[in-house]
Amino acid sequence: MDERTKQILLGLMLGDGHFTAFYGRSATSALDMKADSRYLPYLQWLHRELAPIGVSELRPKKNYHQHRFYTKRTKEIGELRALFYPEGKKIIPDEIKKLLKSPLSLAVWYQDDGTLDCRDKYHYNALFATHCFSFDECRLLADTLKENFELDVRVAKCRMRNVLRYRLYVVSKSMGKFMELITPYINSCFAYKIRKLSDSQQQR
Repeated sequence: MDERTKQILLGLMLGDGHFTAFYGRSATSALDMKADSRYLPYLQWLHRELAPIGVSELRPKKNYHQHRFYTKRTKEIGELRALFYPEGKKIIPDEIKKLLKSPLSLAVWYQDDGTLDCRDKYHYNALFATHCFSFDECRLLADTLKENFELDVRVAKCRMRNVLRYRLYVVSKSMGKFMELITPYINSCFAYKIRKLSDSQQQR
């Protein structure tokens, strides 16, 4: 498996990618990827990029507005899954600083789990839906983005169904750097996630 494929799989692991459980005593796993048909161009891109490791046909899901494909089971995917699901629950592994170093991984993660809060005169921030992770795990992710990408990222509290959760947000002063890193890898169907500041806001 080449390095580019590993970078994409890491971004999907942090985001919405579903990685199958180990089968029997096998240490292999596969990616099972589906998305709303609105994002078909992104799914087609992933399908092409992951073709070297073996992928199924990309097909629409009957009675759903979705498309889906899956990869072959591989030991490398199994090793990645073992890092993030050591006991069946998704975590952020201690090794994340050694893993998350590529803007490509960052862009895939953002396309999966990121949103842009861009309101002239008020906000210009990128958010990551890290709701399934603990505060300490989110802090580790923020430190990783600071150390590896020189991004100022904070951990913010939020409530979902009356439960306290945490999410990451890129502060405004780091948004230029963040957009510079990820834009080359953003699919056209996610162009709304990289909206630029208006001229008047840039001058402030």
